[in-house]
Amino acid sequence: MARFINWKRNWLNSKFELFVDGIQRGAIVFNAWKSDAESTFEDKNYFFTSVGFWQPKTNVFDKKTNDLVAIITYDSWKSKAVISMNSGERYEWKSTNFWKSQFVVSNYKDANIVYSSSSNSGLISSNTDNSLLIISGLFIKQIYNKRGAALVACFIPIMVATTSRHH
Repeated sequence: MARFINWKRNWLNSKFELFVDGIQRGAIVFNAWKSDAESTFEDKNYFFTSVGFWQPKTNVFDKKTNDLVAIITYDSWKSKAVISMNSGERYEWKSTNFWKSQFVVSNYKDANIVYSSSSNSGLISSNTDNSLLIISGLFIKQIYNKRGAALVACFIPIMVATTSRHH
């Protein structure tokens, strides 16, 4: 049976809020300067900490036990990520359209979570109750959003310098 979760994002404090049946059941709060986040959803609490140059990997810890519960690895060229659970299960995150406003987390067997988004809100349809997977999908989306913004910020000075030289 599908679960439906609405989410909205607050641009000012980098916070995602998750709602089930109109009641807030969780949140993801991102560190403004790093690609780390703390999350709660229903009765689960996780800490996401990204490591490596351009954060090619994120370790996910259960905040109650401090156990490493998953590792997320990114394929930046294809806008894909793999969520490897400590149980050995693997799930793929991938964008399903050019603008990355629709994406999915799936193991292509029994777990499928579909996300759709507009600018600051969206809907999650999930056939699993796995809080970590539900939260991870939004976390990965934000990582790719941050990377895209950083890339644009790097290229704007180059474009301005190039166009101003030709005038």
